[in-house]
Amino acid sequence: MAAHPSLKVPASAGPIRAMRREAATLAPVRAQGSERQRQIVEIALDLVAERGADSVSIQAIADRIGVTQPAIFRHFRDKEAIWIAVMEWLADNLRQIHATAELQSNETPLDVLRRMFVDHIRMVRRYPALAKIVFSDHLRLQFPSLQTRFSAIHDAYEARVVDLIGRAKKQKLVPAAISDEGAATMYFCMIQGLGFQFAIARRPMRLAQEAERLFALYMRAIARQE
Repeated sequence: MAAHPSLKVPASAGPIRAMRREAATLAPVRAQGSERQRQIVEIALDLVAERGADSVSIQAIADRIGVTQPAIFRHFRDKEAIWIAVMEWLADNLRQIHATAELQSNETPLDVLRRMFVDHIRMVRRYPALAKIVFSDHLRLQFPSLQTRFSAIHDAYEARVVDLIGRAKKQKLVPAAISDEGAATMYFCMIQGLGFQFAIARRPMRLAQEAERLFALYMRAIARQE
């Protein structure tokens, strides 16, 4: 879905503007509720990308839209509700990534895992704010419900990865001695590492190419070698 017409990004935020344009073209932004609620979630992500998660306020969101704080509160009772909506947006997009990865019935479980990984990294590239939110201890300590929702999203994701590793073992693509949970931990470490380097450390990098290179190393670590 394209960004709302009233979404305005400062001229100084060139890379962020480019990422938002790419996101509007390649992936729908979904959030529960009205068009205004979706706009608020999009702007919260923009502001996180620009300033960091801890610096986003209701006033900053209202200023970016061009409304008053009470107008925001008509859609979200408080800032915690906005972050929960962001988590729901993340969960929805991950479900879409996982469902799309499973569409090719002739692919092996490891092919599906690779597609999930690459598409997840593409999402990080489009929305660097996600990594900043995930890495923000302050947000999770301030809003315990955010940690609860994130943990549920992670648990569901981890279960899917473990299931794919188990299916790969049954097809003798992965040695039986490999730990399903250990392989899943390595998978998430790769995502977190790339997300940190790209969005937090802001290292100049070709993220898509780096993801492919890293996943190839991962396959050498867990896959049965001919």
